[in-house]
Amino acid sequence: MVKTLKSLAKSLPYPLFLRLFYSWDRVQLRARAEGARKRAGIPELDQVDLLQMKSSDTLFVLGSGPSINKISPERWQMIAGHDTLGFNFWLYHSFVPKFYFFESIEAPVSPEAFDSFLTLAGRRAAEYASTIKVAMEFHRLGTQTFDHLPLAFKKNLYAAHKVEAPARNEAELARALRYLQGRGDFRVTGLISSLTKYASSLTSILVFALKLGYKRIVLCGIDLKTPDYFFQDRRFYPESWEPPAEGRKERHDTDMPLTWRLPATRAVAVIKQELLDPAGIELYVEGADSALWPMLPAFTVSDVQ
Repeated sequence: MVKTLKSLAKSLPYPLFLRLFYSWDRVQLRARAEGARKRAGIPELDQVDLLQMKSSDTLFVLGSGPSINKISPERWQMIAGHDTLGFNFWLYHSFVPKFYFFESIEAPVSPEAFDSFLTLAGRRAAEYASTIKVAMEFHRLGTQTFDHLPLAFKKNLYAAHKVEAPARNEAELARALRYLQGRGDFRVTGLISSLTKYASSLTSILVFALKLGYKRIVLCGIDLKTPDYFFQDRRFYPESWEPPAEGRKERHDTDMPLTWRLPATRAVAVIKQELLDPAGIELYVEGADSALWPMLPAFTVSDVQ
């Protein structure tokens, strides 16, 4: 019955579907997420004023693509002089960011990833004590990850509720973003309780940067051309978790189209056009290894001078 109703809703004219979706989101999804957050004992992100933590107008987003291993020590020194944000398995890297995002990992789905994440969290807990850690997707996968997290890693750990932007194409995504903007979801504020997400962590992070009023965002290791990760290079990470080879795709999974998911490259283009450009925010990539280049320019030191 529920499946039939969902199919019927998706067949409606998109403006009507969108209004119904956000009514359902407010009544059902948000309530479920709030219940899971309380059971996990995670405070909401709006308990800390993030604007007070900003020390730069430039945010470097640290992704997991193999081009991360090409960044020179001199470049890392420059990056360290600005605000930084890592996510998911960034814990493998020695560089400790100011902000860190992660999504709950379900043990039955990927036990190797689950065990690796918990091991990393325990190993890096002391180093990440001052890092603002943001958990998302916890309501979808339950609280198992949080039940097993080392106590020390829970310091400065907060929850941000996910607000989806359901869309099958660029026009629908643009319309959803305009709808959310109209209700004030993207205004600059240091008190953040929810973040819009479309298909990948990257979109939530772009919204996070927008809401904190950064003037420049630099995407490092957002390669998307390959399914490989920086921590798979055994020269530097001999004991890292190895994603399974079966079902391996030519590009990163988030850049593969689905019926209700644009490839990440196209989603970023819409977010840039609808949200970042009007706000005067400059979006860069670290270099030409990204599938977002040359749509996005490669960052140079002179861009912040």
